Amino acid sequence: MLEISHVIANKLSARLPFYYGWVVVFAAGTTVFARMAPTTTTLAVFLSSMSEEFGWSRTLIAGSVSVGAFSSIFLTPIVGWAVDRYGARLILAGSMLVLGVAMVSLAWATVPVFFYVGFATARVIFHVPVQIGSGALISRWFIRKRGRAIGVIYLAGAIGGIVTIQIASLAISHWSIGAAWITLGVLVLAISVLPSALLIVDRPEDIGLEPNNRISPRFPNASDEARGNLPVIPNQVEDGWSPRQAMRTRALWVLTGVVGALFMVQAVISVHMGAFYQDRGLSLTAAAFAITINAIVNAFASLVWGAIIEKASVRWAMTGLMLLSAVSSLVLLAVNLHLSALAASAVLGLVSAGSNVIPPVAFASYFGRRSIGSIRGIGETGVQIGQTIGAVFSGLVYDFSGSYVIAFLTFSLLGLVSAVVVSSSRPPIKEATRGSAAIDLGVK
Repeated sequence: MLEISHVIANKLSARLPFYYGWVVVFAAGTTVFARMAPTTTTLAVFLSSMSEEFGWSRTLIAGSVSVGAFSSIFLTPIVGWAVDRYGARLILAGSMLVLGVAMVSLAWATVPVFFYVGFATARVIFHVPVQIGSGALISRWFIRKRGRAIGVIYLAGAIGGIVTIQIASLAISHWSIGAAWITLGVLVLAISVLPSALLIVDRPEDIGLEPNNRISPRFPNASDEARGNLPVIPNQVEDGWSPRQAMRTRALWVLTGVVGALFMVQAVISVHMGAFYQDRGLSLTAAAFAITINAIVNAFASLVWGAIIEKASVRWAMTGLMLLSAVSSLVLLAVNLHLSALAASAVLGLVSAGSNVIPPVAFASYFGRRSIGSIRGIGETGVQIGQTIGAVFSGLVYDFSGSYVIAFLTFSLLGLVSAVVVSSSRPPIKEATRGSAAIDLGVK
């Protein structure tokens, strides 16, 4: 018996004038939008009010972020395996239900242990199932336009970050902390559960389609876009690697380490940016405006990076991103006026967008679609470790020196080293079976 999502997809794909993969992009985009409810920037809106109402220290409240990140390290490989075993649709729809309930439950979290359980659970959803599930899903539906498709879902995420911050701020100002948590939880449930449950199909082959914008002959009346008159790019990597095969390659561990370093810097920026700007003499309002610029640039740069990764090889796109990451840390040290803060935020927005878009495309391009969930699960452990270390390291540096200078210089050097490492690396090579020659997987 066909699942209801397959029935809906079959009916829609036969009638739509475009490839059904873009419907999947929309549905996945709702989950990436909704996952922004428990971001660190959203928590920052609650920080002062919760500290005053409950008498909790800011360190105590922020500790829930670290608990969520630490828990994610152990769950990432399991979720990656589950995406391959049970499908991204089940994982994404289920995680949205958990996220919505967790956010609503925070309205009654008036003691630290309950707050930690609720918010850390939400952070695990933010870090793991949506990140892995959405990337794996889009990678299975798209080859030729994979970069653009992933760019679109992270555009939705950036917009979600702006929307959730504004909703939380307005709800706290006009009602209460509890009302703000409930509003965010209801938003998550209303926006993402039904689209992910009803519109997502895990693989185009499940409904007679093919990836890379090409359609099965059983829909002869579809438009040129849907039929995919563009030829499928001959790329044997799309046959896929097994997790065990991938783990034997140097390329997997280079990507894991470099992406981990990238997100180590991102963790520092997301947690400490506002405080750093105020240390440099900006008012709270000016710092908030600079952070908003970061979010806006992040949104539109997602589409730019999506186009870049379709034209450039993975190796050179990652190298450019790591060099830009190194520059972003140095640019922060130059902040002393409102204008320089806006410029720094724009650069940081470019880096943040690239951090979201390039890694999913890189893993899929190197290791194919077959076991992309499990392979991303392995790679994402580097992300979680990097995020956990980055925020703590910067906090310790500030506590001991009274400045972020040493931390930013360290991360700039780390970015340069990572750029050298990834630029000198090569794509994995998979030995073809039955005596065929090895296949060079230096794909774009």
